[in-house]
Amino acid sequence: MFISKTFIRQVLKLVFRAMLLLSAVYLFYFDRGKIFELGLGGALLWVIWLTLVIDMLYRLIPNKRIALGARKHFARSFSAASSEGVDPEAARKSVKKLNKGAFLCALGWFVISSAILFLLYLLDTLTPKTVLVVILVYMVGDLVFILFYCPFRTLFMKNRCCTQCRIYNWDYFMICAPLIVFPSFYSVSLFLLSAIVVLQWELALRKNPHYFLKETNGNLSCKSCSDKLCRHRQRASSG
Repeated sequence: MFISKTFIRQVLKLVFRAMLLLSAVYLFYFDRGKIFELGLGGALLWVIWLTLVIDMLYRLIPNKRIALGARKHFARSFSAASSEGVDPEAARKSVKKLNKGAFLCALGWFVISSAILFLLYLLDTLTPKTVLVVILVYMVGDLVFILFYCPFRTLFMKNRCCTQCRIYNWDYFMICAPLIVFPSFYSVSLFLLSAIVVLQWELALRKNPHYFLKETNGNLSCKSCSDKLCRHRQRASSG
């Protein structure tokens, strides 16, 4: 059975992020929460920061080490699905449908994240350390969504797979945004870099919507996909 390099990299990232989460939870509960102090806690904070920064920088530069779904906004990832060219009206309707799903995803994420932060506030546990643990949960959840099951895809976007996902490069903003509740070098730098990733993505969509559509970008079809990130989900008929 074929296992792609992209799939292996995503699995390894999931294992690594899970280890970061477990380390943070251990420090939080069994080492008096010394995540932001010198020693192991301080080192862990830098590892988390560097992990996110490096991953986001990869998203900003065209390269084949990231999944096709995250780099489809670059020209080199586009291959015309048809020699007849792009129908502007059809593309406009498809983008409008994608934008509706994206809005629902953003609303769902905002409600859930706000509810979590508000609950922590009510419990008098809203601190930089608890928010850091929350974003680590988000980091693990991000890859679980990619590899196994994504509620955003199922409930709102209705896209066949991650390769065709309209909001693929929103993930780091969704992960990092809660950190801004406690402004610091770590939180502000991660928030701004994640916002740049989203801005680049959205500007590319506005300028070249055909890069994002399975009807116009042949590389987004199942038969052209080499990532095989859907291997643990039931595959739809090839498109």
